[in-house]
Amino acid sequence: MIKMTENYIQLPPLPCDTPTEIIEIVWTYSRMEKSDKEKVLTFMRENMASDIELSEKQKMIKLIEESKPSPYVEEFHSLMQKLIGTLIAQSCEMSALVYQKYCIEKNSIKEISETFHVPENSVELMAQYYDTKLK
Repeated sequence: MIKMTENYIQLPPLPCDTPTEIIEIVWTYSRMEKSDKEKVLTFMRENMASDIELSEKQKMIKLIEESKPSPYVEEFHSLMQKLIGTLIAQSCEMSALVYQKYCIEKNSIKEISETFHVPENSVELMAQYYDTKLK
């Protein structure tokens, strides 16, 4: 991102099919102060590390909650919560769809992919999971 002046932000070109939720998150993040961006990135990196104990993650969350974040940080947090909720819901729907179509109705991976306009490799990944669990 190139900052043109203090009042304007130039975003890089984004694919035309970028979901609106992602654009909102990028836009909100781009408006944050540099120090807030660094805090958010550090928080996300540390929380995504698999070797960190739960108590350490809880300390980091408490620290962020107790600090006085800018409105952009709060908005970013809210948008991320919504996005994660949407992704979880979509994953559950996709999982149920693959289970129904692949495991019960015995449709092929290619057929499911074409019917629901989902990448074949995504359907295949879930089909492999069900193949493993149902054996």
